[in-house]
Amino acid sequence: MAANPDPVPAQLPEFQAEARARHLLSIGTRLTLAISLVIALGFGGMVVFYTQQQEKNILLQNERAINQVLGSINQGLQSVMLTASADAVRLFADNLKRVEEIDEIRILRPNGLEAFRDNSTIRQVNDYRDTEDFKPRPREEVNRIFATDDENLTHAIRSRQLTFFYDTQHDNPHLTFLLPIKNLARCKRCHGRDQEVLGVLEVRSDLESVREQVRQTWRQSMLVLVIAVSAVILIAAAVLRRFIVRPIRQVSHAMSRIASGDLEHRIPLIGRDELSRLAQSFNTLAQELQQRHAGFKAEHNKLATILMGADEGIVVTDGAGRIVLVNPAAESLLGKPAPRIVAEGLLQLFDAPARIESALQNAGFVGAKDIFVYRHRHLAVYASTLRRQDGGMLGHAVLIRNMTEAKRLEQSLRELSNTDALTGLANRRALDETLKQECGLALEQDRDLAVLMLDIDHFKNFNDKHGHAQGDRVLRQFALAALSCVRADLDTLCRYGGEEFTLICRDTPREGATLLAERIRACIEGMRVDGLRVTTSIGVAGLRESGATRPDELIEQADAALYAAKHGGRNRVVAAGSGT
Repeated sequence: MAANPDPVPAQLPEFQAEARARHLLSIGTRLTLAISLVIALGFGGMVVFYTQQQEKNILLQNERAINQVLGSINQGLQSVMLTASADAVRLFADNLKRVEEIDEIRILRPNGLEAFRDNSTIRQVNDYRDTEDFKPRPREEVNRIFATDDENLTHAIRSRQLTFFYDTQHDNPHLTFLLPIKNLARCKRCHGRDQEVLGVLEVRSDLESVREQVRQTWRQSMLVLVIAVSAVILIAAAVLRRFIVRPIRQVSHAMSRIASGDLEHRIPLIGRDELSRLAQSFNTLAQELQQRHAGFKAEHNKLATILMGADEGIVVTDGAGRIVLVNPAAESLLGKPAPRIVAEGLLQLFDAPARIESALQNAGFVGAKDIFVYRHRHLAVYASTLRRQDGGMLGHAVLIRNMTEAKRLEQSLRELSNTDALTGLANRRALDETLKQECGLALEQDRDLAVLMLDIDHFKNFNDKHGHAQGDRVLRQFALAALSCVRADLDTLCRYGGEEFTLICRDTPREGATLLAERIRACIEGMRVDGLRVTTSIGVAGLRESGATRPDELIEQADAALYAAKHGGRNRVVAAGSGT
């Protein structure tokens, strides 16, 4: 028997494999990861915001410090310029470069060239004052710091306001301040009134120290972030494990135990929270499942007893087409052991997969019936589809019933219904069916067909003078003698009724049938039954010669010829339409 007596444990390997796969990302792991991610994102956002604000504050403090230095430098420069000494101004500019925290300080002309390096300004002042108060420099230098159209330089001159910008495109990023040197009233006596801005004070500060402060701030912030996130995650993981993960694992473990068939397992109840109520509900469900399974198992055992003890063969498959049940009757009827039936599959039950597949396709809730002749047995096969209430397929069921004896009885009944009990010849019913079939084929295929009507002469005298038993013996001997003269493969002799007989001759024209009739007549004439002489009169009709189109017309033609033979003196043969 290929059956599963207890369906619960059979699901264990698949369930455990799925449980192991789910364990890789258990709910505790996923909760911990989710909470850790939220915490990390929250703290990370706070750290990033704080660090960015610190970075802005550092840059702002640096800007303010340089701005204060710039104001002091500007006041000092104006004081020096009042001395009207170009050398003193140049010396002041050179000394400014030694100021700490300042990378570079230069005084520029409005055209971007460094001032106090050539005689251009000296000549302009001397020309304006029309004197030679300022002596030209013996050696001139031209040092261009900004292009004439530099946007930052142009903006500082036009706005006459302090301008600063960050240069981060080079390997050594820096902050540059451009302070316009305005043409004040006391400066106009030397420089005239045409220019509003005499030059630009450039102060450049290296940002490496600022960047190092920013990096230090980031490092400290990240360290705080890691420590805070780690501490919170550890605390959250401990809380989750204690109050959520452990109860959920208990429920999961209980489900695995129940899935493995241990329906008596229960979850211990701890606390009064939602998980505790879940465990209580689960225990209630498990108890009810245990009771239902016990009832199901009892019904299953009853059904298995019925199926295994049934006289009909039963084969059942699941939804995937795998055979899950074979009862002993099926093994006996098919002549195969259950393992072989399971291995070969449902389509190979009778070594006729196409017929089985067709039967399964046509099978509904009621089922489809087919008759198989298999190993000298007639087997009635009922195929049906098993479905759920929603219409989904559960599998197929095949019922096999041995119809061999029934077929034998059916054949015997059919023979009895078509055979004359006295003579053993085909009776009138078989005659009508055979003649209808042969007449249709002869007309359709344009073939010859002939019918003989035979009648025992003076048969009434046998019954009246010698008794009905003697008449029955005459009928039997007459049938045997006539059968000895006909062709077994082409001719069919039937008892038409009483002492009349009919012979159907396939592929035989009227002339050939007439010769056969004469041979039968002669055989009968030479026969003796209990010393009594028997003769017969025969009427012959040919389908082609008579022009008949129906079996009854052909019978009528042969019967008319028989009537003519009777009136012509008996013991003779008369063919319809031949004049003899």
